[in-house]
Amino acid sequence: MYFHEPSRKMHFMANNNKKRAYLVDSSIYIFRGWHVYPEHITDSEGNPTNAVYGFTEFLRELIALEQPEYIACAFDARQTNSYRREIYPEYKANRPPAPEELKRQFKYCRDFCRAAGIADFSSNRYEADDIIGTLATRLREQGYAITILSADKDLAQLVKPGDIWWDFARDKILHYRDVEKTFGVRPELIADLLALSGDAIDNVPGIPGVGYKMASNLLSKYPSVEDILDNIDNISQMKFRGSARIQKLVDEHKHILPMTKQLTTIVTDAEFKGPRDDLRWQGVNESALHSIFDFLDAGPGRRERWLNLEPV
Repeated sequence: MYFHEPSRKMHFMANNNKKRAYLVDSSIYIFRGWHVYPEHITDSEGNPTNAVYGFTEFLRELIALEQPEYIACAFDARQTNSYRREIYPEYKANRPPAPEELKRQFKYCRDFCRAAGIADFSSNRYEADDIIGTLATRLREQGYAITILSADKDLAQLVKPGDIWWDFARDKILHYRDVEKTFGVRPELIADLLALSGDAIDNVPGIPGVGYKMASNLLSKYPSVEDILDNIDNISQMKFRGSARIQKLVDEHKHILPMTKQLTTIVTDAEFKGPRDDLRWQGVNESALHSIFDFLDAGPGRRERWLNLEPV
C-alpha cells in the first residue's frame, strides 16, 4: 500500500499564511492505483475499479490531511488536437495505448471528482501539465501559493518561492530551493535541461551524449537553451573533460533545440474547460456520491470516510 496514515505532513504548511491551492496531476495517481491494487476490486457490473479505488483513496487522504480550501484535478484527455504533436508528430508515440479496462476507469475518476465536489479540467489540445501550469499562473496572480501533487519532474519547472512540489506517494516534498539540489538546475531551467538531454518517457529527442549532468553543467554557464545556442563556439573553453566533444555535438544537433524547448516547456496560458471554474472545495454532493458508490459497489466504511469530510 502506498497511502499514509494522517499524521505526518502538515509540517510544511505551518509557516505559510497565504491562501494555498492544491493542483493534482491526476494520471499519476490513477496509474498508481492501477498498478498497486488488485483487479478483483470491481464495480457492480464486474469491471475492474482498482485504479478508481487508488485515486479516490489518495484524494480522500489528501483532503483529510490538508483540509484544502481550493483544489482541482487535471486530467489528460485524448489529445485529438495535440499542441505538441503539431510541433513533433512523434511526441509520446512510443507509448502503447491504455487498455480499455483502464480507459473506463479514467472516466469514473472524473465522475467521482464531480460527485466529491472537486473541480476537474481536461483538454484535447493541452496536457494536464499545461492545465496545472495555467491554473498556477492564474492563481498566483490572485495571491495564492501553489502545491502541485505529482511525481513528474517536468512539473517542477512551475515551482516558485512559496510553492511546493509534492510526490504524495513517496512523501517527497520539494520547495523552490530543493529543485536545484534534486535536478541540478533551478525550476526555471527544468525545461531547458530536458530540451538538451531529451526525455525518453515522452519520446522527446535530445543531444546524443548530453545527459542531465552535462546539461546542468552547460546551463550553469549559459542559463538557457538560447544562451547556449548563442555561445556554441565557447563551449570548448569550459573547464570539464570532453568540452570540445560536447561543443561538436551541440553544434551538430543545434537545429532540434528550439523544437525540444517548445516540447518541454509547460504552457501557462492554455485554454480548457471544466464543469465549473470555482476551485473552492465546498464538500461532497451526498446524493451524487451515493450514486457513484452504488455503481462502484463500495462498502459502507469507504462511503462513511468520504461523508465525514467537511470543508474548511
